[in-house]
Amino acid sequence: MQMFGMGYLVVQLAVQDGVPHLAPLYLGLVGLARAIPGFTFGLFGGVVADRADRRRLLLTTQVLAASTSTLLAALTIAGRIDIVTVILIAAINSLIFSFDIPSRQAMVPRLVPERDLMSAIGLNSAAFNGPQVIGPVIGGLIATAVGATGGALAGVGWLFAINAASYGAVILALWLMAPVPTEGRRDTPVLRSIREGLGYIRREQVILWVIVLVALTALLSRPYIQLLPAVAHEMDLGALELSWLFAASGIGSLLGALATASLGNVRRRGVVLVASALTMTGLQVLFGAQRSLVLALPLLALLGVATMIFMGMGNTLLQTRTPDHLRGRVMSVNSMMFMGFMPLGSMVLGSIATIVGVANSFIVGAAVIAAVSAYVALRVPAVRRATSQPRHRRAHGQVHPHAVHPEARNGTAAE
Repeated sequence: MQMFGMGYLVVQLAVQDGVPHLAPLYLGLVGLARAIPGFTFGLFGGVVADRADRRRLLLTTQVLAASTSTLLAALTIAGRIDIVTVILIAAINSLIFSFDIPSRQAMVPRLVPERDLMSAIGLNSAAFNGPQVIGPVIGGLIATAVGATGGALAGVGWLFAINAASYGAVILALWLMAPVPTEGRRDTPVLRSIREGLGYIRREQVILWVIVLVALTALLSRPYIQLLPAVAHEMDLGALELSWLFAASGIGSLLGALATASLGNVRRRGVVLVASALTMTGLQVLFGAQRSLVLALPLLALLGVATMIFMGMGNTLLQTRTPDHLRGRVMSVNSMMFMGFMPLGSMVLGSIATIVGVANSFIVGAAVIAAVSAYVALRVPAVRRATSQPRHRRAHGQVHPHAVHPEARNGTAAE
């Protein structure tokens, strides 16, 4: 609901300011505000995730996120919101989740056995994407109903209020969990810890190329979600139709997440990763080329399926091929791609869309990802052969800092 409401709010603020043609740029500026903290603090978030009790860290970040949602709701309902305030709140949220996401992702392998990790990642993704099916539709109905009497901004503000209240369930769930202390050392200097994590990524060819593909996808593909309000504006659609677009994307994402959960026995995960990336770019081109709501809805659903399979495969390869004492830092780089590159991509694609249109910006982004994916498929055999690698086990409760599987050093698959 908040994702839908934020996009709709930004477009309405552009209209309210008398510059509706700058709506894509406004969306891009909000994306840039999210990108800067993601780039600045993402690596530090990974270091903290490798040192702190991850459950306690998540409790802190979720309370802070609930507070920013409450503030956004109050200002919007009161009619005291403007684009500058939206940008500031977006930046604060990005800072919070720079610490939240690495810790949450690094914690998953500690909660399930090795054989169930792929399914756990898929179900975790389904839990996140499932509400995107009904959230935007319900949000569109609430915003339309409340907006009919209290104004468009008040309708959107109530979506933010509902989201703020929903954090209570998340905080309760975390409170009921057992502590999840880290296995990493806490006496290493922070900058040295960051260098250690980056050095591991640079040495491991599979992990390096997974992160490169994730970065390009975050920069040039995933921002299509943030730009859907601009797509709806170009197609002369209202809030209800915009909610259908978000719901179609959510349905595809849910189906893709469930498909990922069912692929636990797939061995050649690198092949699936590259194939899903190429499929994703083809669907993005088709979506960018169409002008019909009837065609846009199924294309968005299929694009969501391909994207979730790509993300699930990439996430699984990163988590299973990284030792626990480095996992927070590796996952922080992965999350930094989305916390930083995806909002930055909103700025890049939004700026391009202002000049050549939203559709053409999607096509350009897809072409770049397709070219790099084809290069990886043809020129990086380690990724093609990549499977999950057994986790690095501790001997007598410790892991040697350079304990890397010998085949992983060459970027080859290991079972």
